[in-house]
Amino acid sequence: MAMTGTEKAEESSLPKSATITICDQHPNTMDRVEVTPNGGRIHFQNEDQKDYGIRFWKTGMEETSGIDIVLPAGGSITVAIKQDDEFGYSVMLFDNDGKVSSGKGGGPIGN
Repeated sequence: MAMTGTEKAEESSLPKSATITICDQHPNTMDRVEVTPNGGRIHFQNEDQKDYGIRFWKTGMEETSGIDIVLPAGGSITVAIKQDDEFGYSVMLFDNDGKVSSGKGGGPIGN
């Protein structure tokens, strides 16, 4: 499908990638983060010395319907965004048994 000039301008003004930094279990932004749908990536960088879980779910769905990915201490994960993707996310803390004990939301992420 052909894009209008306005659609092309909007897409080209979005960055190819964005980084969300996690410090003290808090994302550095609680606002919407957007990247281009043409190969856009969102990086989650953990500045803390403890593992977190990042839960992603489709906007409009229940948070519990999402998927969880481990964000290792001092590590990073990258999420690819395609056309019309939009997800909420939560930075989750694990208790001593490895179960989720709390989460701090952010987002959405998308394009």
